[in-house]
Amino acid sequence: MNKQEISEVLKDLYRISGFRVSLHGINYEEIDAYPKNKLTFCDYIQKNGQNEYEKCVACDSEACKRSIAAADSVIYRCRYGLVEAISPIYSFGALTGFIIMGQVKEAGRDTENLVKVLTALGKSPQDAERICKEIPEIDTSMVKTYVHIITICAKYLTISNALVREKLTVGQHIVKYIGENYSSHIQIKDICRELGYSKSTILSAFKQEFGTTINAYLTNYRLGVAKRQLEENELTINEIALGTGFADQSYFSKVFSAKYGTTPSEYRRLSVK
Repeated sequence: MNKQEISEVLKDLYRISGFRVSLHGINYEEIDAYPKNKLTFCDYIQKNGQNEYEKCVACDSEACKRSIAAADSVIYRCRYGLVEAISPIYSFGALTGFIIMGQVKEAGRDTENLVKVLTALGKSPQDAERICKEIPEIDTSMVKTYVHIITICAKYLTISNALVREKLTVGQHIVKYIGENYSSHIQIKDICRELGYSKSTILSAFKQEFGTTINAYLTNYRLGVAKRQLEENELTINEIALGTGFADQSYFSKVFSAKYGTTPSEYRRLSVK
Protein backbone atom coordinates (compact mmCIF):
# COMPACT_ATOMS: atom_id res chain seq x y z
CA MET A 1 0.00 0.00 0.00
CA ASN A 2 1.45 3.37 -0.99
CA LYS A 3 0.93 6.81 0.50
CA GLN A 4 -1.80 7.65 -2.01
CA GLU A 5 -3.79 4.58 -1.00
CA ILE A 6 -3.42 5.43 2.68
CA SER A 7 -4.64 8.96 1.96
CA GLU A 8 -7.69 7.51 0.23
CA VAL A 9 -8.50 5.39 3.30
CA LEU A 10 -8.34 8.50 5.51
CA LYS A 11 -10.48 10.44 3.05
CA ASP A 12 -13.11 7.68 2.93
CA LEU A 13 -13.27 7.62 6.73
CA TYR A 14 -13.85 11.37 6.70
CA ARG A 15 -16.60 11.03 4.11
CA ILE A 16 -18.36 8.45 6.26
CA SER A 17 -18.06 10.30 9.54
CA GLY A 18 -17.41 13.96 8.83
CA PHE A 19 -14.61 13.84 11.40
CA ARG A 20 -10.92 14.49 10.90
CA VAL A 21 -8.84 11.31 10.62
CA SER A 22 -5.08 11.22 11.09
CA LEU A 23 -2.31 8.65 10.77
CA HIS A 24 0.51 8.73 13.33
CA GLY A 25 3.89 7.02 13.62
CA ILE A 26 5.18 5.07 16.61
CA ASN A 27 6.55 8.28 18.12
CA TYR A 28 3.02 9.73 17.87
CA GLU A 29 4.00 12.20 15.15
CA GLU A 30 1.32 12.94 12.54
CA ILE A 31 2.19 11.38 9.17
CA ASP A 32 -0.95 12.14 7.18
CA ALA A 33 -4.47 13.40 7.80
CA TYR A 34 -7.73 14.28 6.11
CA PRO A 35 -8.62 17.08 6.09
CA LYS A 36 -5.04 18.35 6.25
CA ASN A 37 -6.00 21.34 8.36
CA LYS A 38 -7.00 20.90 11.99
CA LEU A 39 -10.18 22.33 13.47
CA THR A 40 -10.02 26.11 13.72
CA PHE A 41 -10.60 25.68 17.46
CA CYS A 42 -7.59 23.38 17.89
CA ASP A 43 -5.38 25.32 15.50
CA TYR A 44 -6.01 28.63 17.24
CA ILE A 45 -5.37 27.22 20.70
CA GLN A 46 -2.14 25.50 19.65
CA LYS A 47 -0.81 28.64 18.00
CA ASN A 48 -1.81 31.12 20.67
CA GLY A 49 -1.82 29.27 23.97
CA GLN A 50 1.28 28.72 26.08
CA ASN A 51 2.83 25.34 25.20
CA GLU A 52 -0.60 24.20 23.98
CA TYR A 53 0.79 22.27 21.03
CA GLU A 54 3.11 20.27 23.30
CA LYS A 55 0.24 19.62 25.72
CA CYS A 56 -1.98 18.34 22.90
CA VAL A 57 0.77 16.02 21.66
CA ALA A 58 1.27 14.74 25.21
CA CYS A 59 -2.47 14.05 25.51
CA ASP A 60 -2.50 12.07 22.26
CA SER A 61 0.67 10.23 23.27
CA GLU A 62 -0.90 9.05 26.52
CA ALA A 63 -3.95 7.85 24.60
CA CYS A 64 -1.69 5.95 22.19
CA LYS A 65 -0.04 4.21 25.14
CA ARG A 66 -3.46 3.30 26.52
CA SER A 67 -4.42 1.71 23.20
CA ILE A 68 -1.22 -0.34 23.26
CA ALA A 69 -1.82 -1.45 26.84
CA ALA A 70 -5.39 -2.45 25.95
CA ALA A 71 -4.29 -3.97 22.62
CA ASP A 72 -7.46 -2.41 21.26
CA SER A 73 -9.09 0.84 20.21
CA VAL A 74 -9.84 3.35 22.95
CA ILE A 75 -12.05 6.42 23.28
CA TYR A 76 -10.68 9.44 25.09
CA ARG A 77 -11.31 13.13 25.63
CA CYS A 78 -8.79 15.86 25.03
CA ARG A 79 -8.12 18.45 27.72
CA TYR A 80 -11.04 20.52 26.43
CA GLY A 81 -13.53 17.66 26.32
CA LEU A 82 -13.46 16.86 22.59
CA VAL A 83 -13.96 13.17 21.83
CA GLU A 84 -11.38 11.14 19.93
CA ALA A 85 -10.88 7.45 19.16
CA ILE A 86 -7.53 5.80 18.55
CA SER A 87 -6.50 2.39 17.27
CA PRO A 88 -2.99 0.87 16.97
CA ILE A 89 -1.63 -0.42 13.64
CA TYR A 90 0.79 -3.32 13.30
CA SER A 91 3.00 -4.70 10.55
CA PHE A 92 4.11 -8.33 10.75
CA GLY A 93 3.32 -8.22 14.48
CA ALA A 94 5.30 -5.03 15.18
CA LEU A 95 3.65 -1.78 16.20
CA THR A 96 4.02 0.68 13.33
CA GLY A 97 1.60 3.49 14.08
CA PHE A 98 -1.85 4.68 15.09
CA ILE A 99 -4.99 5.95 13.44
CA ILE A 100 -6.91 8.69 15.25
CA MET A 101 -10.44 9.82 14.46
CA GLY A 102 -12.07 12.72 16.22
CA GLN A 103 -11.83 16.36 17.26
CA VAL A 104 -15.61 16.24 17.81
CA LYS A 105 -17.96 17.16 20.64
CA GLU A 106 -20.91 15.22 21.95
CA ALA A 107 -24.23 16.53 20.68
CA GLY A 108 -25.96 18.73 23.25
CA ARG A 109 -22.80 19.21 25.26
CA ASP A 110 -22.43 22.73 26.65
CA THR A 111 -19.92 24.72 24.57
CA GLU A 112 -19.73 27.65 26.98
CA ASN A 113 -16.37 26.53 28.36
CA LEU A 114 -14.95 26.15 24.84
CA VAL A 115 -16.02 29.70 24.03
CA LYS A 116 -14.35 30.93 27.22
CA VAL A 117 -11.09 29.25 26.22
CA LEU A 118 -10.99 31.13 22.91
CA THR A 119 -11.99 34.49 24.37
CA ALA A 120 -9.27 34.15 27.00
CA LEU A 121 -6.79 33.83 24.14
CA GLY A 122 -8.02 36.97 22.37
CA LYS A 123 -10.98 35.96 20.23
CA SER A 124 -14.11 38.08 20.35
CA PRO A 125 -17.17 36.35 21.87
CA GLN A 126 -18.86 36.36 18.45
CA ASP A 127 -15.87 34.75 16.69
CA ALA A 128 -15.43 32.27 19.53
CA GLU A 129 -19.06 31.14 19.27
CA ARG A 130 -18.81 30.82 15.49
CA ILE A 131 -15.65 28.68 15.75
CA CYS A 132 -17.19 26.43 18.39
CA LYS A 133 -20.29 25.90 16.26
CA GLU A 134 -18.02 24.61 13.48
CA ILE A 135 -16.84 21.70 15.64
CA PRO A 136 -18.49 18.49 14.35
CA GLU A 137 -20.92 16.80 16.73
CA ILE A 138 -21.57 13.15 17.48
CA ASP A 139 -24.52 11.59 19.22
CA THR A 140 -23.46 9.69 22.33
CA SER A 141 -25.15 6.53 21.08
CA MET A 142 -22.98 6.59 17.94
CA VAL A 143 -19.57 6.81 19.63
CA LYS A 144 -19.07 3.04 19.77
CA THR A 145 -20.14 2.72 16.14
CA TYR A 146 -17.38 5.08 15.00
CA VAL A 147 -14.88 3.27 17.20
CA HIS A 148 -15.88 0.04 15.45
CA ILE A 149 -15.29 1.70 12.07
CA ILE A 150 -11.84 2.99 13.02
CA THR A 151 -10.94 -0.44 14.41
CA ILE A 152 -11.84 -2.08 11.10
CA CYS A 153 -9.73 0.46 9.20
CA ALA A 154 -6.79 -0.12 11.52
CA LYS A 155 -7.10 -3.87 10.89
CA TYR A 156 -7.13 -3.20 7.16
CA LEU A 157 -3.97 -1.10 7.40
CA THR A 158 -2.43 -3.84 9.55
CA ILE A 159 -3.27 -6.61 7.10
CA SER A 160 -1.98 -4.46 4.24
CA ASN A 161 1.26 -3.80 6.14
CA ALA A 162 0.76 -0.18 5.16
CA LEU A 163 3.37 1.13 7.58
CA VAL A 164 6.70 -0.63 7.97
CA ARG A 165 9.05 0.17 10.83
CA GLU A 166 12.52 -1.33 10.45
CA LYS A 167 14.25 -0.08 13.60
CA LEU A 168 12.40 -1.21 16.72
CA THR A 169 12.75 -0.32 20.37
CA VAL A 170 12.97 -3.06 23.02
CA GLY A 171 9.26 -2.65 23.73
CA GLN A 172 8.36 -2.86 20.06
CA HIS A 173 10.47 -6.01 19.68
CA ILE A 174 8.44 -7.55 22.49
CA VAL A 175 5.15 -6.50 20.89
CA LYS A 176 6.31 -8.06 17.61
CA TYR A 177 7.29 -11.28 19.37
CA ILE A 178 3.90 -11.50 21.08
CA GLY A 179 2.10 -10.84 17.80
CA GLU A 180 3.93 -13.77 16.21
CA ASN A 181 3.71 -16.18 19.16
CA TYR A 182 0.59 -15.33 21.19
CA SER A 183 -0.95 -18.75 20.45
CA SER A 184 1.93 -20.49 22.24
CA HIS A 185 2.68 -20.76 25.94
CA ILE A 186 4.82 -17.62 26.23
CA GLN A 187 6.98 -17.02 29.28
CA ILE A 188 9.20 -14.06 30.08
CA LYS A 189 12.28 -16.29 29.80
CA ASP A 190 11.25 -17.17 26.23
CA ILE A 191 11.21 -13.49 25.26
CA CYS A 192 14.58 -12.92 26.95
CA ARG A 193 16.12 -15.83 25.08
CA GLU A 194 14.61 -14.86 21.73
CA LEU A 195 15.49 -11.15 21.89
CA GLY A 196 18.75 -11.40 23.81
CA TYR A 197 17.78 -9.11 26.68
CA SER A 198 17.84 -9.67 30.43
CA LYS A 199 14.60 -10.08 32.35
CA SER A 200 15.04 -6.77 34.16
CA THR A 201 15.67 -4.97 30.86
CA ILE A 202 12.57 -6.20 29.08
CA LEU A 203 10.30 -5.73 32.10
CA SER A 204 11.40 -2.16 32.80
CA ALA A 205 11.62 -1.16 29.11
CA PHE A 206 8.12 -2.43 28.32
CA LYS A 207 6.59 -0.81 31.41
CA GLN A 208 8.31 2.50 30.70
CA GLU A 209 7.37 2.53 27.03
CA PHE A 210 3.76 1.35 27.22
CA GLY A 211 2.70 1.87 30.84
CA THR A 212 1.65 -1.75 31.37
CA THR A 213 3.20 -5.14 32.06
CA ILE A 214 4.12 -7.69 29.41
CA ASN A 215 1.71 -10.25 30.89
CA ALA A 216 -1.17 -7.76 30.91
CA TYR A 217 -0.46 -6.80 27.30
CA LEU A 218 -0.24 -10.47 26.28
CA THR A 219 -3.60 -11.24 27.87
CA ASN A 220 -5.25 -8.21 26.23
CA TYR A 221 -3.75 -9.10 22.86
CA ARG A 222 -5.05 -12.67 23.09
CA LEU A 223 -8.49 -11.44 24.11
CA GLY A 224 -8.56 -9.03 21.18
CA VAL A 225 -7.78 -11.83 18.73
CA ALA A 226 -10.35 -14.09 20.40
CA LYS A 227 -13.02 -11.38 20.20
CA ARG A 228 -12.48 -11.00 16.46
CA GLN A 229 -12.65 -14.76 15.98
CA LEU A 230 -15.90 -14.91 17.92
CA GLU A 231 -17.34 -12.29 15.57
CA GLU A 232 -16.24 -14.32 12.54
CA ASN A 233 -18.14 -17.32 13.96
CA GLU A 234 -16.01 -19.95 12.20
CA LEU A 235 -14.34 -21.73 15.17
CA THR A 236 -15.75 -23.27 18.33
CA ILE A 237 -15.16 -21.41 21.58
CA ASN A 238 -12.81 -24.16 22.74
CA GLU A 239 -10.82 -23.89 19.49
CA ILE A 240 -10.57 -20.13 19.96
CA ALA A 241 -9.47 -20.50 23.57
CA LEU A 242 -6.69 -22.95 22.77
CA GLY A 243 -5.73 -21.18 19.55
CA THR A 244 -5.17 -17.87 21.32
CA GLY A 245 -2.94 -19.34 24.01
CA PHE A 246 -5.34 -19.87 26.91
CA ALA A 247 -4.92 -23.05 28.96
CA ASP A 248 -8.54 -24.15 28.55
CA GLN A 249 -12.02 -22.90 27.69
CA SER A 250 -13.00 -22.37 31.33
CA TYR A 251 -10.10 -20.03 32.06
CA PHE A 252 -10.62 -18.22 28.74
CA SER A 253 -14.30 -17.61 29.58
CA LYS A 254 -13.37 -16.28 33.01
CA VAL A 255 -10.81 -13.80 31.66
CA PHE A 256 -13.01 -12.79 28.72
CA SER A 257 -15.99 -12.11 31.01
CA ALA A 258 -13.83 -10.07 33.37
CA LYS A 259 -12.73 -7.73 30.57
CA TYR A 260 -15.85 -7.47 28.40
CA GLY A 261 -18.61 -8.06 30.97
CA THR A 262 -20.12 -10.95 29.04
CA THR A 263 -19.31 -14.60 28.33
CA PRO A 264 -17.75 -15.60 24.99
CA SER A 265 -20.89 -17.47 23.97
CA GLU A 266 -23.14 -14.51 24.77
CA TYR A 267 -20.79 -12.14 22.96
CA ARG A 268 -20.88 -14.36 19.88
CA ARG A 269 -24.67 -14.59 20.00
CA LEU A 270 -25.02 -10.81 20.06
CA SER A 271 -22.28 -10.03 17.51
CA VAL A 272 -23.45 -12.40 14.75
CA LYS A 273 -27.08 -11.25 14.72
